[in-house]
Amino acid sequence: MAHSTESTVKLDEALAQLNEAVRERRDEVNKLIAEKYGHLKAALGDAAGASSEWVKEQTREVGDKAKQAASTVDKSVHEHPWYYIGGVAVGALVLGFLLGRQR
Repeated sequence: MAHSTESTVKLDEALAQLNEAVRERRDEVNKLIAEKYGHLKAALGDAAGASSEWVKEQTREVGDKAKQAASTVDKSVHEHPWYYIGGVAVGALVLGFLLGRQR
């Protein structure tokens, strides 16, 4: 039992020394990383900004195209409503037939 306690104490001491060494070296490691890879952070920041602008532009374009398509469909439906009513009726009939056969 005494051997187990001694081992535990030694292990705790070793862990404490290791933690202290890590704390001392952490600042050195952070400085080294900042010096070596600082340019990557700047490059990634620039890339993130550029991609953000690209996404905003694409979103605007898609929104504009969707509005244009909706306007075109609205105009076509108002000009030829019976074509759309017939198409919906035929689609509903086919869908009902297919769903009815599965049961």
